[in-house]
Amino acid sequence: MKRIVHIIIGIVLLAILIGQGALLIHMGFSQEYWTDCIDLLRRERGWGVLAGVGILALVVVYLATSFNRRPQGEQYLAFKHNGDTVSILLRAVSEFIGKIGEEFAAIVSMKPIVKPRGKSIDIDLELRVKAGTQIPELCQLLQERVRESVRINMGLADIKRICVHVKDIVGDPPPAEEIPDQDS
Repeated sequence: MKRIVHIIIGIVLLAILIGQGALLIHMGFSQEYWTDCIDLLRRERGWGVLAGVGILALVVVYLATSFNRRPQGEQYLAFKHNGDTVSILLRAVSEFIGKIGEEFAAIVSMKPIVKPRGKSIDIDLELRVKAGTQIPELCQLLQERVRESVRINMGLADIKRICVHVKDIVGDPPPAEEIPDQDS
């Protein structure tokens, strides 16, 4: 409702500004019309004051309805729980998942990206891992941990997929074990 009021007042203010601009242009081309309008404003000050207060009130309401809106980039994930609706900010879900990465010593950093897909969600995990890490095992354990933690702690059971992307391997690889010579 607030957004509709904001749009309507914006249109009205735009129409007033266009009308005032057109009136000033027209008055500029006719000296006689200019004088008549100025004389009318002098005689009928009450109407001029009322119009000015009305325009200022529209501007104040327009500005007031433009604040306290949800930022454009902020999305919520809504789902039903025991007949009620629960909404969780996607950024909050991402931050929660990001803390799970701290449980794994092999993960240097993790950036989770949560995407709503209808009634389910997709989770992408961008990782930086330490060199020498068994990446397939780490990814499998991380996927299971994230799925379980999100289901238990947030009540989100419908996770369509959890995709792990290893973006960087940090540090020097551990020294390779020497393989015994087959010829001896």
